[in-house]
Amino acid sequence: MRNTQNTRTTTLLSFFLGGGLTAALFGLTATVPAAAQRRTTPPAEKTIEELPRRPMDTIATEDPETKVIIYSNNTWEYYHPALDRQLGELAVYRNNWDTASVFSYRNIELNDLPQLLELKMVDHLDEFCSPVQGKVLSKYGPRKRRSHNGVDVPMKPGEPVKAAFDGKVRYAKYNTGGFGYLVIIRHPNGLETWNAHLSKMNVKVGEYVKTGQVIGYVGATGRAYGPHLHFEVRYCDQSFDPEFIFDFERGMLRYQTFALERSYFNIHSRASELLEEDDRDDQEIANSLLAAADDSTVIRAAQPRPANSGPLYHIVKQGDILGRIAPRYGTTITKICQLNGIDRNSTLRLGQRLRVR
Repeated sequence: MRNTQNTRTTTLLSFFLGGGLTAALFGLTATVPAAAQRRTTPPAEKTIEELPRRPMDTIATEDPETKVIIYSNNTWEYYHPALDRQLGELAVYRNNWDTASVFSYRNIELNDLPQLLELKMVDHLDEFCSPVQGKVLSKYGPRKRRSHNGVDVPMKPGEPVKAAFDGKVRYAKYNTGGFGYLVIIRHPNGLETWNAHLSKMNVKVGEYVKTGQVIGYVGATGRAYGPHLHFEVRYCDQSFDPEFIFDFERGMLRYQTFALERSYFNIHSRASELLEEDDRDDQEIANSLLAAADDSTVIRAAQPRPANSGPLYHIVKQGDILGRIAPRYGTTITKICQLNGIDRNSTLRLGQRLRVR
């Protein structure tokens, strides 16, 4: 029975390798005595990776800019011709591009980075997709004697992990440093998203991926306590809390434009603490605005102001900078400067009234 199975495997391989070799293999099988066949160690079956891989067909998808290429070894991959053209010309995909190591900015130190980076995340909401959706179990920050440079989101084994934004795969292989199967995607704004402990990868190095594309599947490879996605966000190899920009539980993006402060590249700079502080400040701002607009002596419960109800102002408080004020109101530093006749280097005064919309 084993010999019969091997003969079928040989026949299948011969189908891909050519008809002439098929005839030769069949002839060889017919002339070998049965006793000799029993004494011969059967050849190891070839894996998918060892089979010839030639493009056989291209299939259209619902997205006119996305194609699927079918290969002769029964594998497939996405192909994005427009994305290849758009992203392929960007310097971010030429400079410090290392596909062998997880770190690629060895010539840039933390102090080389500016105090504030204004990063454009998306123009439209459909340009973002949460990699997974679930509650963060282990947050960014110190963990005993080491640093936990990302967040852990428990998921069922085999759940798909998706690309958060358009980008290009810089690293995709099994990492012996503890990440297990790891996919690192670099995005046009310079951010990199790290997706670790995958059970299987669905992309390869150099491949352009689109927002929402499945790049792998949840697993527990490497140093993992159970099936979950370990997710990191880095800029020039420097990590910061992913929850500054991702709301994993609701599957949402917090900002369209994000002001990345250099102080965030600190294992003790946790988004959960700073965002709670911002929420308290927003409540105080709402109260002051409503009180100023109310003719009565009774201050009503604070309610969010309607989107198009006229100018909106921010009262400057201790620690405020334009880079933190702008994303809070869904605007940009440039727009705030235009509305107030200032420049981005202007000094803000405590109690100063800034128009933000």
